[in-house]
Amino acid sequence: MQKPLQLKQRLIEQIPFFQSAPEKLVMTTGAGNVVATSASSLSFEYRYPLTLSVSSDNAPDESLTDQMVVAILDWLRINQPEILGNAAHRLTDFAFVQPGAALSFTLQLTERVQVADENVVRTITHLPEPPLPENVALPRQVYLNGELISSWTE
Repeated sequence: MQKPLQLKQRLIEQIPFFQSAPEKLVMTTGAGNVVATSASSLSFEYRYPLTLSVSSDNAPDESLTDQMVVAILDWLRINQPEILGNAAHRLTDFAFVQPGAALSFTLQLTERVQVADENVVRTITHLPEPPLPENVALPRQVYLNGELISSWTE
């Protein structure tokens, strides 16, 4: 599964707290499902929860929580757009808990895998999400209360 590593890299790249302490971002996947049909292809989809936790001795401040939510929303727009585009998914597929000094987010993710058999050769390909419409411009800097806190290149 490729999405957890991609999201972790994005959060470390965009959030100063994780740039200086990447070990504070802990990601785990929960029990998932493999969804396939009886079609002639063996293509399938992984469906699983991903939990992102911030390990810290102190309660995360509000700015870290805000930064994480914005960075995750930005990543979801490209890598799991149905969470933002489907009313049912919006209500359940991006959740958080902040009991005391802990902070964790849970995302319900899917990854499509294409399996193609041709001339006695089987090819397995992890498929990307469909591209965004061309008129969507993605930001390269983040400001919090008027102060530049992060910038990056794609």
